[in-house]
Amino acid sequence: MTKIDIRRIISRYINQEASQEELTILFEWIQKGNNKEVFKKLVQADFLVKYEDKPWATEAAFENFLDTIKEKENKKTRSLLVGEHIWKYAAVIMIVLGSSLYFLLNQNPLGDIPVSLDPNQITIQLDNGEILTIDPESDATVKSKKGNTVVSFINGVLSQKDEDENNGELTNNTIRVPFGKNLSVTLQDGSVVMLNSGSSMTYPSSFAELDKREVTLKGEAFFEIAKNPEKPFIVKTETMYTQVFGTVFNVSAYEEDGPSEVVLVEGSVGVGEFNDLISNSLQMIKPSQKATRSEGEGFIVEDVDVSSYISWTKGILAFENESMVQIINRLQRQYDIKIINQYKELGERRFTGMFDEESIDNVLRTIQAHTHFTYEIEENTITIKENKKE
Repeated sequence: MTKIDIRRIISRYINQEASQEELTILFEWIQKGNNKEVFKKLVQADFLVKYEDKPWATEAAFENFLDTIKEKENKKTRSLLVGEHIWKYAAVIMIVLGSSLYFLLNQNPLGDIPVSLDPNQITIQLDNGEILTIDPESDATVKSKKGNTVVSFINGVLSQKDEDENNGELTNNTIRVPFGKNLSVTLQDGSVVMLNSGSSMTYPSSFAELDKREVTLKGEAFFEIAKNPEKPFIVKTETMYTQVFGTVFNVSAYEEDGPSEVVLVEGSVGVGEFNDLISNSLQMIKPSQKATRSEGEGFIVEDVDVSSYISWTKGILAFENESMVQIINRLQRQYDIKIINQYKELGERRFTGMFDEESIDNVLRTIQAHTHFTYEIEENTITIKENKKE
C-alpha cells in the first residue's frame, strides 16, 4: 500500500494534465468510503466561494461528472471532457476550480490518501484504464473489477481472456516495470520478452486475428521471438521500429539515454524509421551488430560485443566506455534511487566495468577509485560532489 497525494491529482485533472494512471487513481479514490462526499463538498465549497448568491443545484451535474470518470471502465482512457449538454449546470464550477480549489485542497486536511496502486509493483493497465498488479514471484490469475477480463501469469506465461471480446475490436494493454525490477514474460504467441527496470510495453491482448505481431516499447527489452513466417513481429519505439520473423535481439529506447538502438544476438532483423513502416526500406543488420538511430542520418550500424548489451538479463551491470551521465541514468533505474551529480566535469568522463549483484555503494566506490569524488547517501538520494581536497 502506497500513499498518493490526491490533492495533486485533483488539481492536475482540473487542469487537464492528469495521466491515465492518475485518472484511474482518482476514480478508485472517489469510490472508496466517504471520498465521494468529500470530493462533492470540495466542488460545492468552491462554487459557493465564487457564487455565494446562487443556489447549489448541481447534484445531477456532479453525478454526470462521476460518470465521465467511470467511462474508463468501458472505453479506452481518454481526456475526461464532456459535452456542453452535460455541463449546463456545472460548467461554471469547472471554470473557477483552478484558482479556489487549489486553496481548498491545501487547506483541507485530506492528507495523503492510501490507494491500492503501488508504483513499486509491476502492473498491467487494461485498455479501459483499469490497472492490475502482478507478482512475478508467484502464479496468479487476476480479474478486472467488472469481471469480464481475466489476466493470468502462470510460470512466466502471460495470457488474457476477454469474455465480451470487445465486439471484435482490438484492445491493447500496457505492462509497466518500475525501477529496481525486471520481468520476463512469455506472450501468447510463445515469444519471450524480458523488460528491464523503468520500462513499459504496450501489446495486443491477442495476436490471433492479426496479420502482424506488434508491440510498442519504452525503455529496454530483450526479445526471443517465436518464429512465424506468416506474422512478422514488430517492435516500435518513439523514433524507430524493428521487424523480425524469429530471432534474438535487444532494444534500448530510454528517453533519457538518447538515440534508440538495436543489438542483434542471432537471426536477422531490419530497422526502419518510425513513420515509414515499409519493409523494403529496412536497414538490415547481422548478428553482433548494433543499429543506432541517428537524427538526419538514418541508422549507424557497427560491430559490437553483444555481451555487454545483454548482461542485464543475467543480473550483471556492465559499462563499456560509457559516460558518467549514462552510468548515472542506469544506476538510478537499476537501484531505484535518485542521484544528483554536482560535479559537472565528472559527467563526461567515461568508464568500463562489470558488476555482479553488488550494492550501489560498491559500484560508486569502484568508480571513485579511478576518479576522485565524494558522495553522500541520504535515504533514497545520492549526491555526488567534487573532492576539493585533491
